[in-house]
Amino acid sequence: MTERLDCRALAKRYRDWILERAALLPFTPSLATVLVKNRVDAGSLQYRDMIVKDAAKLGFDCRSVEASGEAELIERIEALNADVSVHGIVVLYPLGLMRSDEDIMDLVTPRKDVEGLHSINLGYLIKYRRYLDRDAGLKCVVPATAKAVVKGLQAHPVIGIDGAFVTIVNNSMRVGKPLGLMLENLGATVIKCYDRTRPEILESSVRRSDIVVTAVPDPSFRLNPEWIRDGAAVVDVSYQGNVDVRALDGRAGLVTMPDNRIGRVTRAMMFVNLMYSCGPQPSFDPRAAAVR
Repeated sequence: MTERLDCRALAKRYRDWILERAALLPFTPSLATVLVKNRVDAGSLQYRDMIVKDAAKLGFDCRSVEASGEAELIERIEALNADVSVHGIVVLYPLGLMRSDEDIMDLVTPRKDVEGLHSINLGYLIKYRRYLDRDAGLKCVVPATAKAVVKGLQAHPVIGIDGAFVTIVNNSMRVGKPLGLMLENLGATVIKCYDRTRPEILESSVRRSDIVVTAVPDPSFRLNPEWIRDGAAVVDVSYQGNVDVRALDGRAGLVTMPDNRIGRVTRAMMFVNLMYSCGPQPSFDPRAAAVR
């Protein structure tokens, strides 16, 4: 029997936890989104608008900051870093500037980096270090999409991560790279495939995998469902759909559904990261929340 990853329910459990923790704060959490005008794509604008709506539902402050170019972008980020009323910063990539996105990622102070893309946060992820400042109780944050995938797999333990063989069809800074590190930290063996991976290597890797995560933004990309082994977990992070989940019904152990995407959990994880940026927070186990 194929289990469906219920992203709506999982996101709600995290939002409930966020509301509980926010009620204990003596201030209202505040988030800022940052983009470069005339260079941002439609997907980023849609994501920004969803973040604003989510913040309003949570009762959080959210300001939308726009810059006309690189110099103004840097000024805006520096101002937000220094603004004590702002607790988290989200830069909407890709920026389309001469300066690389990776360089811009390091301009956001790690304490407000709710995307987990600063080199310090990513470096601590490599070391499996959980605290940005242990004495202050400030936790490290990790990229929200990668965190969403891990939490989804943990909430539906059809396949245990520890000891699993995993193929990730993505090698980006926001998804594939951090997700691979997170799963390795939890005991998995991980292979990452991307546009330079030969087709026969991709097929061989997927056929052996206990867990397959695909996040290819190209609408023309399709993963052959016949490659998925019986009982495997398949998490499709892409918006347009990388694999026909109907063809996996009754064969895969766990799938994500087109009408219940992991993006809901991704946004919830970003607000969990925002709570961590607000100060010491306890860990949250959605499996425990599901049964209480």
